[in-house]
Amino acid sequence: MDSVFDLVSDLQPGREAWRIKEGCEDLGCSNFLNQDQTNSVQMVLNDEK
Repeated sequence: MDSVFDLVSDLQPGREAWRIKEGCEDLGCSNFLNQDQTNSVQMVLNDEK
């Protein structure tokens, strides 16, 4: 029986939708206050596996 959720380690480019259940180990925002640069969010995710 397949899991309802996709593992983060199984994610691949080309697919447009996934169902993931993740835990966020670390979250950081860079260049948030600098309007001359693109904002980004960096996350470290972990699987249940």
